[in-house]
This record gives sequence, structure tokens and C-alpha cells, in this order.
Amino acid sequence: MVQDMVKLLPNSLLSCSQNRETERFGIGIGDEQAWVTNMASSSSSAQEKHDVFLSFRGKDTRFGFTRNLFHALCGKCIQAYMDDRELESGHEISPQLMKAIQESKICIIVLSKKFASSTWCLNELVHILECKGNENVIPIFYKIAPCIVRKQSKSYAEAFAEHEQRFKDKPEEVKQWRGALTKLANMCGYRSKKFGDEHELVNKIAKDILLKLPKYQLTNYGDLIGIEEPLKEIESLLSIGQMDVRIIGIWGMGGIGKTTLASFVFQRFSSSHFDDYCFLEDIPKEADNTNHLRNRLLFKLLEDKNLLCMDTPVVGSRCIQDRLRCKKVFIVLDNLNGRSSKLNDLLEGYQLGIGSRIIVTSRDKQLLVTKNCQIYQLKGLYDRDALQLFRFHAFGSNSLATGYEALLESVAHYAKGNPLALKVLGSSLKYKSVEEWKSALDKLKTDPDPEIKKVLRISYDGLGDKSMQGIFLDIACFFINQVLGKEVESILNHTNATIGISVLIDKSLIIESKERLEMHDLLRQMARAIVCDESKDCGNRSRLCSNKDSCNVLERNTGTSAIEGILLDLSQLRKDVKVTRTAFSKMFNLRLLKLQGFPPYKWSRYPNGGYNFRLSLLDGLEPFVSDDLKYFQWDTYPLKYLPYFNPENLVQLIMRRSQLELLWNEDQRQPLELVKLKKIDLSYSEHLMQIPNLSRAINLEVLNLQGCSSLVQLPSFFQNPGKLQFLHLQDCYNLKDGLENLPISVRKLYLRRTAIKSLPESIWKLKYLERLDLAGCRNLRKFPEISGRMEFLVEIVLSGTEIEEFPKSIDNLTRLETLHLGPLERFGGCNKIIKFLPNSLCKLLHLQGLYLTRCSSIEELPPLPRGLRELNIGKCERLKSLPELPSSLEYLWAKKCSLPHGLRQLDIGKCERLKSLPELPSSLEYLCAEECSSLEELPPLPHGLEKLNIGKCERLKSLPELPSSLISLSAEECSSIEELPPLPRGLIELDIKKCKRLKSLPELPSSLEYLWAEECSSLEELPPLPHGLIKLDIKKCKRLKSLPELPSSLEYLWAEECSSLEELPPLPHGLITLNIGKCKRLKSLPELPSSSITEASFRVFNKDQNGVIMNIKKLGIHPLNNGFEEPNVDGDSTSKRGFDECSSDQPNEYQHNHVSHPYNISKRIKLMGQYITVSFLNE
Repeated sequence: MVQDMVKLLPNSLLSCSQNRETERFGIGIGDEQAWVTNMASSSSSAQEKHDVFLSFRGKDTRFGFTRNLFHALCGKCIQAYMDDRELESGHEISPQLMKAIQESKICIIVLSKKFASSTWCLNELVHILECKGNENVIPIFYKIAPCIVRKQSKSYAEAFAEHEQRFKDKPEEVKQWRGALTKLANMCGYRSKKFGDEHELVNKIAKDILLKLPKYQLTNYGDLIGIEEPLKEIESLLSIGQMDVRIIGIWGMGGIGKTTLASFVFQRFSSSHFDDYCFLEDIPKEADNTNHLRNRLLFKLLEDKNLLCMDTPVVGSRCIQDRLRCKKVFIVLDNLNGRSSKLNDLLEGYQLGIGSRIIVTSRDKQLLVTKNCQIYQLKGLYDRDALQLFRFHAFGSNSLATGYEALLESVAHYAKGNPLALKVLGSSLKYKSVEEWKSALDKLKTDPDPEIKKVLRISYDGLGDKSMQGIFLDIACFFINQVLGKEVESILNHTNATIGISVLIDKSLIIESKERLEMHDLLRQMARAIVCDESKDCGNRSRLCSNKDSCNVLERNTGTSAIEGILLDLSQLRKDVKVTRTAFSKMFNLRLLKLQGFPPYKWSRYPNGGYNFRLSLLDGLEPFVSDDLKYFQWDTYPLKYLPYFNPENLVQLIMRRSQLELLWNEDQRQPLELVKLKKIDLSYSEHLMQIPNLSRAINLEVLNLQGCSSLVQLPSFFQNPGKLQFLHLQDCYNLKDGLENLPISVRKLYLRRTAIKSLPESIWKLKYLERLDLAGCRNLRKFPEISGRMEFLVEIVLSGTEIEEFPKSIDNLTRLETLHLGPLERFGGCNKIIKFLPNSLCKLLHLQGLYLTRCSSIEELPPLPRGLRELNIGKCERLKSLPELPSSLEYLWAKKCSLPHGLRQLDIGKCERLKSLPELPSSLEYLCAEECSSLEELPPLPHGLEKLNIGKCERLKSLPELPSSLISLSAEECSSIEELPPLPRGLIELDIKKCKRLKSLPELPSSLEYLWAEECSSLEELPPLPHGLIKLDIKKCKRLKSLPELPSSLEYLWAEECSSLEELPPLPHGLITLNIGKCKRLKSLPELPSSSITEASFRVFNKDQNGVIMNIKKLGIHPLNNGFEEPNVDGDSTSKRGFDECSSDQPNEYQHNHVSHPYNISKRIKLMGQYITVSFLNE
């Protein structure tokens, strides 16, 4: 199977190639294995309660950068410790903080400008370095250069001057502080000015920390036992760094830990090394429906259902192929078995991106045999690990209870290293006496069995009580991975069902995950084997849970009173099944009937690829004789009415996509005894015309009538079920009336796409209502007055309605959090009629989200509630003005439409008709008005603004005074600007590309590091360049004749196509990149600098515009020490190496692969382990 799938991948993608991964700031995955090993082999990690400890000066960054970093870490489920003190009081740090530092895996120190002024922070730093040394300490240089910290200059010098005066009698302590800062400044860390904005920096740090932390949770300590070696071997086979496509097969018996191992590997690598990833579990359930499985895989990788519409079973979509080929993906296909023969069609016609990895787990080695699949056999645990795992589950710790020593090895030997068997057996013997242990082991000895299922059977037999065993069998046969534990309890309705499920969880026979019940395959197979052992005749068994047995009994009418439950998966039928009229007439004890799923031929996207088989009832059904039916599910039920049966014990009735017209062929107005009924699901029963009298269904909680398109009205007696909470009526396209009959207990009411024209005022009697969804009700024009206070209603959805106005009584929705008038995801409706919202909207103090996107008729907004966090008024094209926005506002979408005082970021990019901006709040730190092509002027800029982006504002002629806080100014393609105002002293980045009318620049601040002036075609000269400049881009400045002195800090100089440039000043020694292509008047080069670069390209033209040959015969390069040679501390000039020589008449020993030019002559020179590429290009 895998061999067929691998044929879809090109050979080039299956070849091995080396790829060296780089790590930034010393944070990578290299140390993670050691972390995992230490976690699994020692208890030291158990003392580490926090992932990250944040050290910072509160006055500088508590409510800004540090808080944002804290929230970013928490958002990635990283346990961060942030001291909540407002002020650092005193001199010594508290014992609580010292303990928190010791209990943290990583310490992050936020070095701000006044960090050194706090003795508290300095003592905290000293303690961190004493605890951690150089390991797992990460500095962040926030708006301060590392050299200032290292040398204690500027603000740090001022702080230490005060410390030395204050602590004259403690010079050693001051010296210790200085040493700690110097040591910290020499560590790898983060510089805030290297990032575009704080958001980018914060996200980068959080992502790196996530990579550095171990991925495995100590709460599952048992799963870590014995996993180190398999992890190393699988990671070696994966070779994540190599750029090929690999398939790794993990082969082993059931319960041996294949899924656990694949999960650990997936957790470790998926999010950090791949573009997309997916873990496909439960493949056997879907393997026979390849189209569904294929769609599931593609959707997880692409997350776009629209693309799936273009997919076909045989010929893959070109669009999908293009997306996949560019994606480096990680896929896990878990638990392949013999039924998965059609998986060779899974990626038919598709290729995965280079570097992709696929892991396949299976019990069958033959499914993995292929030359392109490397198979790893996962064996049982070593005896030492097996004993450790067993002790963990049997005694609740790693310790050994006295008196059990002699029994442990026998138990571990019998389990043969199977982790699941060890876990289940250990749990079953927990809290048992030595005699009980011996009895259990003696039972194994008297009936030896090589199969592990014998071990699991002991746990089942140990349940003792028949009802407890019955609960286990019911769950294993009917309710795994599908329903909530509470639902199972109510369905089984045993007197001790709740206690029984708790016992099964404690004994590791079932698992409750996210309130759903799960069970390992071995245990489920064992349970079904127990049922099969009851009788050779399946009609005499208590439970039928295989399609083969269920179809046999229903077709041959061989059912007996022994049968308590039937499971039949209709989506897996392999033939037409004709159920006899009397099929259920002998099943006096039937409790559970579960005929679930939909035949693929009808619901599959590819009708020709499915099976055209169904369950048919040609002669109807005789009444059911069982009085104990609790669960009745029959999807696609083919008759107009249900068979007669006594429903007094019925808990759930599920008849999805049925042909029902009425539930019972009798007077629907007569009440039925449905006291125990809790759930009815008749969704998409398109012929259902009437609901029976549910007045006595006093415990009904869920009623799903979604898609019942023949339903016109809800009956008057519908209001009696006093516990109904969830009512689904969406897509009941003809439903018009009956909403006045709703029970007051309803919490969630879904009326999407119904035919209702108005809401009755009685709707507000539903005092517990939490969600009201009316999206797509296109006939709904009036929203009723809200007669009473709705204290639970938190969300109203009115997208796609025709409501003309809201009532003034909207303030009665006292707890409303979200109001939708704009389109929802996957739903294109919007309101084009409503013009105004009532002024009482401002009284909704809990409203957090107001969504008015594409409400194209709305002209003005009322005062907004003070707690509003999100406001979307995009494409409200008639909106003339905004009211004062609340300070709580965090997100504002206002494309094509007075700003809050607390607003920090404002992005109004691409508002092409916007001519002016309102007054900007003083809190604003970032303003983006990019591509506002009609903007003619800017208002005064707030004093705290740090970043300003006005790129492509073509009509903007001048800028206001720039605030001193500004560190980044982007004015790219502001083609009307002729001059710039004085630049602030702290400016770091200046982008004026394509400002074609700009003739000169003001004085450049000393803080400037990056200057982009490409295509400033009117620029005639540059002012003196600051000493800290790193990058200078003056490409296509065609009037520029000369350059000022270049600072020693300059690393990159782009001067390509400066056609008037006649000469270059001396080049700085640290220059890495020099591009002077097509500088046609440039007749000579200055002496090229000595450099520590490992590879550089100098492109020189050997003919000027007058035809004068530039006779460049020799190029000299003196390398400085860069790790290949020890520096000469004595200054001996003999330590310098001579330079290689190359000239244009030498043979072409190295051809530049990226330039195709008939006169290109390049040479690659190796010098002291370095390569320098020199290119001579004739013009």
C-alpha cells in the first residue's frame, strides 16, 4: 500500500541531500533531547514549576512590553512567572522570588534603559546567574544597545555613579552587579531595534521559547518511561534537516506504543519545522471511504473547502497540486490495517513539498514493505522499564511496596513488555493485597495464553459485579469515541452507571478525554471477543457489534431474547440488506438499537466511487416487543412512521435523514409517555410535517429539527418540555409560525434560514436564552420591543435579515456580548436596509463585539458602550462619521469608512478615498496609512508615536513635525513630497524609496542605522552619514555625483545604476556587500577592504560609457581572523596571509550560476577556508 502511495512522489523528492539548519540567538532544538532525557530519567524537572521567569524593571516595561510578552507566552501554553509587585521595594529580593527563579526552566531578563537603577533588579540578576550560570538565561535588549549594558555607559553609568555613592561601604557588591551585567551582555539574546515592531519581537521570542522547552508533559509521566531510545531512532530515520521526502513505518503489535511514539514525534517537530501538518487517527473507520479520507487529509493541510470542490478521485487538481508542492508537510497516518487497501488513492496525482515527512503506524508489516519506506519495529519495554511502568500504575509512584518484590518480575514477564498490558494489569491490582495478587497470577498460570488479551481479560474479570461488566461491554461495543460520558450514563441508566464509569476509568479500561469516552483497540477487541464467546450463534449473543453479525440476524430473523443491543454501520454496507418484517419480534430485552451512518452512494461527492447498497424494509415492521428500549437510532430510516413500541424508557431518539412524515401513525395531539426522553434528533428528515405531543417529555434537553424542510409550524403544546435547552430549527425553510409556543427553558435557539417574518414578543419570556441565531431569515423585517431584562442572552446573529431598525429597548439586553449584522464565516449574508442603531446601544456595558461589515445603508453610529473591544465597520460606505470610540477598543476595522484615547495601533491601509485623518490619540504608537492615495495631509502626530508608514500616499505633499519618539519612518513612493522636516534624534530606519521630487535630505540623526533612498531621482547629494549606519541603499539615484565619507559601521552599500556617480570614498573595513553595477561614470575603485566575510560578490564593469577600458588586473583581499586562525596578540605582521591574485585574462575556473551573460568572467577564490566570488561583467 505504502509502495503504491510512494509511487506518487517524484524520485527527486525521495533522494537525500544535506541541509545545514541555522539557529538564531542560540535557541534551537539541539538541547531538547537532553531535556527530554533528563525529564524521563530524573526527578529534578518535577521541581521546575515554571517554564519561564521574567525579570524586568516594573516602571519601564510592566504595562507595555513585558506584559505583552507575558500574554504571548501564555498564549502558547507556556507557564510564565511574572511578579505582580507594582514597585520594587527594599534592597534584597524576597525568598518567594528566589524560589521562583530556582523553579523556572528559563529566565528572561528585559534590559531597559533604567534597569541598572534598580538594586532589586540587579540582585535578582545576580541570583539568576548564580542559579542558571550560562544555561537558559536569555537577555532582551529593549530599546538599549548591548554595548551600553556591557560597558555600563550612558544611563547605566549614571545609575552606577549613584550606586557607588550610596554603597561606599559595599564596593564588592557594586562590582558584582557590574560583572553580572557584563556577563549578561555577552550572551545571545534579542535586540528590539532589529525587529519591525514589538509584536514581531514578542512573537519571535515566544516561538523560540516554545522550541527550547520540552514538548512532553510530566502529567503523562508513565508514557515517558522507556521512550528515549525509540525517540532517538525515529528522529534519526526522519533526518529532519535533509531536503527529501521520507516515509517512516512504525511496526508493532497492538498496545505496544506506536501511536504514543508517533504522537511524541509529531508534537516535537510538526509546528516548528513544517509549513503544515496533520495527524489522521482512526483510519480503519474511514479506509473504505477513500474519498472522505482524502478530503479530510487535504482539508487539514489546505484548510480551504473551496479547493476540495476542484478535487477528483483519479486526476488531482492543478491548483491543489501547486499548493501541496510548495508545502513542507508532516503527516501521521495512524493504525493502518488490512482494510486500508484503498489508501493508495489517498494522494493520487499529488506530490508533497521537499522536506516533507510521513509517519505510518501499523500492526501489519506487509503494509509497510516498500523500498521507499524505512520500517522501525517497536518492541516491548526492557525489563527495567517494564517494572518501572508497572510499579507506577500498581502503586501510584515509582516506589516499591514491601512484600510484593517476588511478584513483580512474574507480572512484568507475563506482560512481555507491552505498555498497555502493564498499565491495565497494574491498575487492576492497585490497592489489592498480596494474596489477591497471587490469586490473579495463579489464574494466569492455570490457563496460560500467549496473547496479551488474557492479561486484559483479568482486568475485566476483576470487575466482579455483572452490572459493572455490562457497562464495560456496552461502552466497548456501542459508545466509544462518540458521545459524552454523561450521555452514556443516562442511556445505560444503571443504578450504578456513574460509579461504574468512574471505576472503569480508574482501572484504565476506559479513558475520558474532553468529556468523551475512549478505549484502546486491544480492550475493545477483547470486549467484543467476550461477547462472541457467549455463543457460536450470533442470534444468542447479548450484543451484536459487527456488520456481519448484525446483517445476518436481521436478514435471517434469528434474533432471540438474549440480544440487548445491535450496532450496524450503514456507511460500510457491502450488499443490500433486506430486513424482515419480524426481525425484532423476538428481541424482548432489546435496549440499544444503533443503525448509524449514511450510505456513501447518496452522500459521497463521487457517486460512482461509492457503494450503492442500503438497508431496506419491503414489508414494514411489526411492533417492537421490548419494553426496555433506551437508545433508538436508525439513520436514513425508510418508512413513513416508526414501528410501535413502548417509549416510556426511551432516552435518545435519533432518526437523521429519515423518510418519516410522522413519528407515530396515530393522533399526534395525544401526549406520549416520554418521561425519560432527553434527546431527539430528526435532522434533515425532509418529509417530516408534524411534531408529536411532547408535553410529557418533561426531561427533554435537546431537540434537533435542522433541515426538516416540510415543517411549517410548531404545535401549541410544544411549550411544555420544561428542561429543553437546545432547539435547532435552522434550514427549516418553510417554518413560519409557532415560535410563541417555545418553552421558557430554551438556552440556545437556532432559527437560521427559516421563513419567519417576525419574532413574537413572547420570545423575551425565554429568560434563560443565551444565543439567538436568525441569520439568513430574509423575510424577517421587524425586531420586537424587548419587554423585559434578558440577563443571560450573550449573542444575537442577524446577518442576512431585512430588519429595518432596532427597538430602543435594546438596553434590556443587559448581558449582550456580541451583536452580528455583518456576514459570518461561511455565510455571505449582510443587512443592507438598517440605517441607524438606537442611542441606547451605549448602555450595553457587556458588549464586546459589534460587527457591521457591509451594512451599506447605515449612516451614523450612536454612542458606543464603554467596554467595546471589537468594532467592524468595514465597507459601511454611507457611514459619514464615527462617534467617540471607547478607550477599551482593541480592534477597529474601518476600511472605506475620532479615535479612542487609549488606541495604540491604527491601520487604515488602502482607504483610497480617505482625504484626511481625525485628531490622533496621544497613546498611539503605530500608524499605518499605506496606499491611502487620496490623503493630502496628516494631523499633528502624537508625542509617543514610534512607527509611521505612509507609503504610496501619492498626494501627500508634506509631513508635520515628527515626534522625538519616532524610530521608523516609511514614506516609500510619496511622489509629491519635496522636502522632509527635521528628523528626530532617535530615528533608526528611514525609507524614502521613489520619492522622486525629494532634492535633499535634512541632517541625519546619529541613531540612524538603515537608509533606503532607492530611485530618489532628484536627489543631488547626501548629508554626512551617521557613524552607526549599517545599510545604505541609493540605487538609481541618477543625479548623485559623489558620496560623503562612509562610516566604519557600514556593512551594505547598494549604489547600482547611479549613472552620475564618478568616484567612491574609501570603503569601510566591515563592508560585506558592495553593489555598484551600471555606475557608468565610475572609473576606478578604491582599495577593497580587508573583511571577515565568508562569501561576497563584487560586480565590476570593465568598460565605461566612453569605451575606456578599466584595466583591473589584480584584486587583493586580506582576511581578518574569523574563527579559522587564532589572532596574533603580539601584533606580529607575519600572521597576515598573503592575498590571492586574479585577473580578467585568467581561465574561467568558476562560472557564476546565477548570471547568464556572454561576457561574464568569474573566479571563486578559496582563502583560509573562505570563498570569495569576483565577477567581471562587460557592459
